[in-house]
Amino acid sequence: MKQNKGPLIFLTIFTIFLFKENVVIHDTIILSCELFLTKVFPALFPMMILSNLFIYFGLPELLCKYLGKGFQKIFHTSPYGAFAFFISSFSGSPANAYTIKNLEQQGYLNTEEASFVLSFSFFNNPLFLYTMLSLIFPNKPLVVIKLILLPYVINLTLGFLTRKKEPNEGKKILSTPEKNFGSFLSTSIKETMNTLLFVLGAISIFMLLNALINPQKIPIIAGILEISQGLNSLININLTSKIKEILAILFISFGGLSIHLQIKGIISDTKISYQKFLKMRILQTLISCLIILVI
Repeated sequence: MKQNKGPLIFLTIFTIFLFKENVVIHDTIILSCELFLTKVFPALFPMMILSNLFIYFGLPELLCKYLGKGFQKIFHTSPYGAFAFFISSFSGSPANAYTIKNLEQQGYLNTEEASFVLSFSFFNNPLFLYTMLSLIFPNKPLVVIKLILLPYVINLTLGFLTRKKEPNEGKKILSTPEKNFGSFLSTSIKETMNTLLFVLGAISIFMLLNALINPQKIPIIAGILEISQGLNSLININLTSKIKEILAILFISFGGLSIHLQIKGIISDTKISYQKFLKMRILQTLISCLIILVI
């Protein structure tokens, strides 16, 4: 079999470039670690632990009882999907993938249901978005609110339109794991830290790529690679408000390749579909940009 030398040539060139730009690389990796420790870790770690504890103490059963039937009727999936959507709506990504993976592994959702719920429960942390968008659009609170709420409206609409024809009747399951609480908490912390170390690696790689291939800090390149850098690049750039809105919703809807890598890595040991998630993000991005363009 003929070996494809293209990747080896690219990696060789990239390695030479790493040595040439070692100062930039060092500073970027330090910056990515600071971003992770000051912004990402404080937001994700408690939410991931909380989502595990919610599952342990039966919150999915509680939400299933009061909200699950409505969720089941609207989206034709397991009523336990209401818990996944509830956590995703305020914890953001990639914590949503972590929660949905745990629900699938513990039997609350089957693989098809988990893939479907993941596809329309993609959100960014609303507090993070509010902080960034307020800097991009000072004294424009309606624009900020519009850009925060639009992904929720589109995700819910796409979830409804892409649902199965027939509703899933769901099933009754045990809500409390067999492990005692101490063992469960210990395992939860270990799995959460492993996931967060992977998140740190993904952030570092894409911030490094942005520093090397985007030295001029072009917003659309930065945002496609990593959402926080993309939004940050819009703060002081000289563009019209409408163009900033379109770029902002593009970054928010697609999420950045860094987030995609994190989500794909989190669900890699399951059969949850990344392809369904990716297709929905592309569709969401196109619809969001079109709506912002005309309103």
